Amino acid sequence: MTEADKIRNFVLMNLPADQQEDYYNKYWHPIELNTEEGNEYHVSEFIRNYMTFNLKKVPAMGKVYQVFKQYIEQKKLTTEAVLQDLVKYSDYEKQIRNAQSPSDKVNELLKRLDVLEVSITRPFILPLFDYWQEGNITADEVATILGSVESYIFRRLICGMPSNALNKLFATLFSESLKYVEQEDNYVDIINHLLLSKTEVSHFPTNDEFAESIETRDAYNMRQQTKYYIFDRLENQDSLERVNVIGGMQNNRFTIEHIMPQTLSSAWKKELGNGYQAIYDRWDNRLANLTLTAYNSSYSNKSFHEKKTAENGFDHSGFRLNDFVKGCDQWTEKELIERSELLKQTALKLWPMPSSNFQPKVVENEVYGLDDDNNYANVKIASYSLMNTPYKLPKRTWKEMYIGVVRALYELDPAPMRQLIAGDRTKLEKVLIDHPENGFSQVADGVYLYTSTDNWNKIHKLRDLFDFYGIDQSELQIEVVSGKKE
Repeated sequence: MTEADKIRNFVLMNLPADQQEDYYNKYWHPIELNTEEGNEYHVSEFIRNYMTFNLKKVPAMGKVYQVFKQYIEQKKLTTEAVLQDLVKYSDYEKQIRNAQSPSDKVNELLKRLDVLEVSITRPFILPLFDYWQEGNITADEVATILGSVESYIFRRLICGMPSNALNKLFATLFSESLKYVEQEDNYVDIINHLLLSKTEVSHFPTNDEFAESIETRDAYNMRQQTKYYIFDRLENQDSLERVNVIGGMQNNRFTIEHIMPQTLSSAWKKELGNGYQAIYDRWDNRLANLTLTAYNSSYSNKSFHEKKTAENGFDHSGFRLNDFVKGCDQWTEKELIERSELLKQTALKLWPMPSSNFQPKVVENEVYGLDDDNNYANVKIASYSLMNTPYKLPKRTWKEMYIGVVRALYELDPAPMRQLIAGDRTKLEKVLIDHPENGFSQVADGVYLYTSTDNWNKIHKLRDLFDFYGIDQSELQIEVVSGKKE
């Protein structure tokens, strides 16, 4: 049985038979229809996203039923109240999946995010849609926010940043934003501020980082869906006169053409000059050397002049991407550099860095999870809670917390820690040893922890240790006093 099947049975089976049928027809079946895609219902995935924004963490797919059941029982929700809420959010799910919201502008952004295949954003977009359609923000504001999310995700993708770092971010982004709505009227500014304030693995790539990556990235060997997205966006930009680039690429009517070919003929070597090999190695698969054509097979490795002037050559191309190429008489490194600069400027316009004037008021004693994106560089710790058990810190030091958490994990199960001491684990190497040594503090008999390190390293070693134990990092909650240096 799927997780959705288990949930359906849980919410319906204890009802009288006639009410089961009524609730199925009135609530459950509409939920199924609203999550339908490709002749399949995606109810399990939808409820996982629903639970994610409610719980502010992503449940494992195999535990969605268990987490849902626990949530309903703890909240003491009635069956009908739960089903009514699920139907409401499944309607937003349908709008998002099918790009059928009440706004054409929003739908255009949804289509682009769908091409990028970023289901990771759904736990943020679902409550955002509710906030919008309950009248708290406008369609234009939603479109602007989705544009910021698109820039954030695409810049990170081009810069080669890991997407798994964003699970927690999009699980908590909406709830985090609501903390500030009383401080700021401009909701877009709040979301932009939160995205721009992320650090380390979640940070928003700067213009310089993005520009360098868009120039140097091997664009030809990116995954197929990303190529559909980037060439569609570069070709159509924000024009109302659109070319169906994605459809054309999917059915192979349109293909990506190397302007300087993948195999250099003697004519090309001559045109590129003495340093032809270095030029080829540098530019072969970069975006500046790639374009769209419907006549790829006829181009082969012909000279630039032939590719340009032949029947169906670049001079006769209807693609906007070939406008610069039409104006060139040769294709050397000079032209590649010029087109690269042109594409960089276009990319910075299409995927802009958002701005925000919002400055949140400093709130003392904020609580963060170990899995939150925080380096704790300039804050003093107040207390912590491990697995819902609160701990006080008489000296209020990070070292005190560090030792306390590791000691609690050892008391919970000494075996993994003994395994770390005995074995060789790269991320936790020399963090735990079995004998006294300078810089180490005793945690238990024969267990010593390296504590002569900064807050950043303490936090990262705890994250590694929690992962090794298989414990969710959110089980450690840290209360800090904002703005107070250690």
